[in-house]
Amino acid sequence: MSALVSLCSVPSYVQNKQFYSTNNLSKIATVVPQMSLSSSISNQHESSKCLLPVEAPLKAILFDIDGTLCDSDPIHYYAFREMLQEIGFNGGAPISEEFFIKNISGMHNDELCHVLFPDWDFERAIKFMDDKEDMFRRIASEQLKPLNGLEEVCKWIEDHGLKRAAVTNAPRPNAELIISMLGLSDFFELLIIGSECERAKPFPDPYLKALQELGVSPKHAFVFEDSISGIKAGVAAGITVVGLGLRNPEKLLSEAGATFVIKDFNDSKLWTALEELETEIHA
Repeated sequence: MSALVSLCSVPSYVQNKQFYSTNNLSKIATVVPQMSLSSSISNQHESSKCLLPVEAPLKAILFDIDGTLCDSDPIHYYAFREMLQEIGFNGGAPISEEFFIKNISGMHNDELCHVLFPDWDFERAIKFMDDKEDMFRRIASEQLKPLNGLEEVCKWIEDHGLKRAAVTNAPRPNAELIISMLGLSDFFELLIIGSECERAKPFPDPYLKALQELGVSPKHAFVFEDSISGIKAGVAAGITVVGLGLRNPEKLLSEAGATFVIKDFNDSKLWTALEELETEIHA
């Protein structure tokens, strides 16, 4: 996996806007984080089923990337909102967070072409998506930070000798940029891209491919996922899924099949579950 990814230029109809210039990324930072955090994560740990239903021994942990390794959804939302408004989508009114979560978050770009632009030819629609990803990488290269507790979880995984893979619907340049920025290029043994599989999430193909290449049964692994489509993909692959509810409502993630939902990797529900698994890992 390449540790460095060249950033593409911002599309011509966007780069003239002052707020997209590199010198004004600090101004963008005051806009992007305004996407609201989910406030529905339960603190009633005693009433939650924290035990992960994984057969001993645990052999692998898989991660989605966007919204799981880092809080990238606000940047995606910002890029979509600005670029869709630029072309007059939704009558020129900015899309809402609710629209983004319901219709965009976690979906593959090919699928989004049909969702957002049913009357466009595919070539025109995918060009818009490519330009949007260019903008995302431009902003993300200055702003992305790991989700709270990620470093501790990665150390726990390494200390216990578990296999690991990143599995995402994001384009490969995005995925490699994020992994490199977070210092995880040497951590992940494998990177699976949805568009390089026969079917992307919410189909199970990306997770099944990861398990096959790692040589691990789904019964001996679990997944961290933040989106409805990603959780459905993991469940369809027969893998236990832990939901990340930083942005998306806990209820929706649970309904999609998450065993339980955490706010970030510091959540005590997660560490309770890991402690329960710890004695069985090397069984």
